[in-house]
Amino acid sequence: MALPSEHFLFRDYSKAVKTFIEEKLNISRYPKDENVLAIYGTPARAFSKYFFPMLNGSQVRPLVSFTLANITYVQGENLLGFNDEMTYNSITGQTRAVPPLLIYKLDYRLTIRTTLMSDMDILLYQTLINTSMNKKYATAVDGQWMELGFNGSPSNEITLEPGDVQDRMIRYGIDLSVPRAYLPREYNEDTGTIQSWQLEYELEDYINGWLKCNIE
Repeated sequence: MALPSEHFLFRDYSKAVKTFIEEKLNISRYPKDENVLAIYGTPARAFSKYFFPMLNGSQVRPLVSFTLANITYVQGENLLGFNDEMTYNSITGQTRAVPPLLIYKLDYRLTIRTTLMSDMDILLYQTLINTSMNKKYATAVDGQWMELGFNGSPSNEITLEPGDVQDRMIRYGIDLSVPRAYLPREYNEDTGTIQSWQLEYELEDYINGWLKCNIE
């Protein structure tokens, strides 16, 4: 029986990007609990509830919002979808027919907001050195290897902010990519038991047969 096709697309990869921001981007002059805030949000309106109240308050912390901007099917790396892989569970004695995973390239867009250019320089520097193409950020997602690499040039986006905010905030955008992300497909949980054969040998018959062959 096939398992239902319910999966939260690339949510685990987005969570890994959030972890990357929280682990690698920080500014020492801010307290630990008021350091860089990482938020997954698509439209500007979704981000505003975090941004404007903090901007008007007495303390302002650096903010990094990110979104999954593009999903690209990697044509040359995907296997034929009709060839299932047979896996065997030695504990239950059951086999499972699993279609090959679908491979995609993911592009994430990071938007960094700070009140000081010096803070922006630090966050851009930390992003670039931790996602360089010769040493990408690496982790595991659902048992599969994941890399996060820098893609393109940081761009000044201050003009995209409302007019009154432009005088108080600095905004930059930067693109990061996951070259190989995997999507599972529905599969048959159990396809049957692999039969085993147990062969028993009589030690005496074996020895007699071996001696007879060697004497003759």
